[in-house]
Amino acid sequence: MRLLRAVVALGFLAATLAACSGDSSSSLPTPSRAFCQAAYDFDTNAPKLAGKINKQTELLQRMADHAPKDVVKDAHTVLDAMKRVAVGDKSVVDNPKIEDALRNVERRATSGCALYKQNQDGSGGI
Repeated sequence: MRLLRAVVALGFLAATLAACSGDSSSSLPTPSRAFCQAAYDFDTNAPKLAGKINKQTELLQRMADHAPKDVVKDAHTVLDAMKRVAVGDKSVVDNPKIEDALRNVERRATSGCALYKQNQDGSGGI
């Protein structure tokens, strides 16, 4: 049951990305268009991919590949957790380190990319 909660929590990062108010990132550089596009793609596609953990992982991989340097470690922590869940590793469930990393990536995508204001091509919120 806890493993299922972890998959749901990681798999529905999109819902939290859209709803999270985030911190101001005015002192941080604007994330790359590639990161913002990857965040937008995850936000719009992950809900349709419930139960398709490999597809969700591919979307997270793109975010991690283009993450700003201030959250690159966190993005890879979240990606690693998703990969571990995919193979049945239960140690990532309710792990505070992973939850913190997820919140950091969410905040960066939400505030840095203005994710909730983006157009389909990833522009508009940047």
